[in-house]
Amino acid sequence: MKAKLLLLAISYAVLSLLPCASAQPTGHDSRALASFRNALDQDGFDVRTGQSMSLDMWQQYCNGVTSSAKYNNKGAPYLTAAVPHLPGDTTVIPYAFQLRPDEAMVLIGVTPPPETYFSYQPFLTNKFYAQPVPAELLTAPIQGCGGDPHCLDVGSSLGDTVNVATIKTLGPGPYNAPMVLIFTPDKGTDARVRSALLKAGYPASILNTIVIPVSLANLGIGPGHDVLMLLGRNAMWLNGAAGEAAGLAYLASLNTANSPISVFRVTPKTFSAAGLDPFPAPELRVRGTGKTEMSLMGKLDEIRESVIGKYTEMGYVVAAEYTSAPGSYDGYDFIQQMKRAFLDCRDTIYVGAGAESFPDRYDIRLTDDEFMVVYGVNHTATGKASYMNLNAYAKPSQLAIGSVFDADFVHSADAYLDAGDPAASSMFAYKVSWQCGGEDFCLQMSSGDCSRLQLDGPEHAADRANTPLAFGTRSYLEPGTSIGPAFTEVVYHRMIKFSRP
Repeated sequence: MKAKLLLLAISYAVLSLLPCASAQPTGHDSRALASFRNALDQDGFDVRTGQSMSLDMWQQYCNGVTSSAKYNNKGAPYLTAAVPHLPGDTTVIPYAFQLRPDEAMVLIGVTPPPETYFSYQPFLTNKFYAQPVPAELLTAPIQGCGGDPHCLDVGSSLGDTVNVATIKTLGPGPYNAPMVLIFTPDKGTDARVRSALLKAGYPASILNTIVIPVSLANLGIGPGHDVLMLLGRNAMWLNGAAGEAAGLAYLASLNTANSPISVFRVTPKTFSAAGLDPFPAPELRVRGTGKTEMSLMGKLDEIRESVIGKYTEMGYVVAAEYTSAPGSYDGYDFIQQMKRAFLDCRDTIYVGAGAESFPDRYDIRLTDDEFMVVYGVNHTATGKASYMNLNAYAKPSQLAIGSVFDADFVHSADAYLDAGDPAASSMFAYKVSWQCGGEDFCLQMSSGDCSRLQLDGPEHAADRANTPLAFGTRSYLEPGTSIGPAFTEVVYHRMIKFSRP
């Protein structure tokens, strides 16, 4: 009953955006959508209807759809689109597709309910290179390349997002607002799609073009052409439990016939290479403000000393200490290096240890009697990010087995700094363990109901002890720049592993 009421609430929010007879269409309006399709048909386009969908990489891995969870951001759900395939398309995953250089993917609908962060972006999932990919880079898992030595599943972003701070919509804010997203490599196609939208009554002020650069993607249908996908990110619903319920209902509604987002594949009926007018690779937003967190570097040493003192008094010993390092800084860089970016995003920075996307110099494992203390700067508290979280991963599957957000960090460092130290509100210290026993500021790792990776229960103690782990933070959207912060302006977290002697 509650689920039905929530879906009705979402439907009401969507319907409230529909126009009066004399108003401009904004959002999910069946008459305007039909008019848009008709205008494109008259302009020489075929229009195929797709389906928006929520994407849970946990479920994709655990259900055997993919061979990796791609270091999913646990607790921050995704949006994608199942796109109709053209004849000859080599992809099998419904939300992956090949694209002609004269096509466009168009999403028309409304933005999510209030949340700290959302964005939309195209990704290059499989990249075909002219030269062979070095054999040492062709490590498992390869997704969809069929063993072609020129192909690598790079999983790389293609430029900047349209995000909560940059999206063009109507209304006082970016939430529950009408939007149109046009993903295309071609200027001419973009202009014709925009013309059809304007004829259908959509205002120019809600049209967002996201370029797929032809210089980076080998576009076309069939063997030897790159594979793409569209991805939307969502994180940290606002307005408490009611806000979270509205956000989850919005995501659930994406998978229905009454989705708040309509998906179209727009294809010229006749292909003409001479008529192509590709966009250049767009300029990128610049990271950094010049303001750094380096004045807090010394606080890491103070926290370290206090943490070690606390747990050695309890009979533990320091088994190892780890530093963290940047990873997946920019998809363009990973494309050039022939390295997997694991669906990176320029709206954030990734800092951590133990994973392929970080300098992979540590083999981190924990028995049930061991634990890790992760400590560092809360980048949200310092104003370098809009939100931050800490994820623990089972490295072989790249599956997140635990996550905490910056709201959970509050007061976690208080006990390790002098009473009244003003820096305490900008720091965090969090224990990570297989068994927390209800302890405050402790992240308990668990594979939950994932049948492919079952680590829970006493019978799996040996599996837990032998599972390589990775730990990483994400820090999204510096308010002053509408992009992720610069690595050089933040302090990296550190980690201490404790064991029983």
